[in-house]
Amino acid sequence: MKDRKGIAIVVVLFFAFSIAIILFFMASSNTNLAFQNKQTLYQMQAYYLAHSAMQHAKLQLRLLPKETYEFFVLGGSGNPYRYIDSSQYPPLAMGVFSQEKKTYDLFKANKAPDNVFPYGGKYWVEDLQLHGSHDLMKMTQDGYKILVKSEIDGGKNKTFSDELEEVVIVSRYTGGIE
Repeated sequence: MKDRKGIAIVVVLFFAFSIAIILFFMASSNTNLAFQNKQTLYQMQAYYLAHSAMQHAKLQLRLLPKETYEFFVLGGSGNPYRYIDSSQYPPLAMGVFSQEKKTYDLFKANKAPDNVFPYGGKYWVEDLQLHGSHDLMKMTQDGYKILVKSEIDGGKNKTFSDELEEVVIVSRYTGGIE
């Protein structure tokens, strides 16, 4: 009869220990999933910010195709679109790029006001090159290679970046991009 009481204590302790282990792994799994979700969010923000930079560069190229071509033909050096930098536009400058938004944290209570942007980011045109020009067609067309970069401030000295490179053909006289 005494042996049965000892077994009952061992069985209860075994089940309690098993439940504690299961709860520990569930909590750590949830923490890892939250971390992975944050990383994915930052990478997606950098990806879409790079696409925004490309759209900005293409718009500039569409609006000023002749002026851009003349920059290269007249011996211009460097990047003619170096002024395309979102940190120069105050509504877009966020996170570490704007000091008043540095304390924002979406994942902490009372640190995410509704009227403030969540995370900082910026984009810029890293390089623009004239790849070639074709004057023999009815419409003169120029080929450009555009390299844009983006950077996201993930807080706590974490930055995420992306870059996008594209070759576009622009008609110098109509501004059309193919």
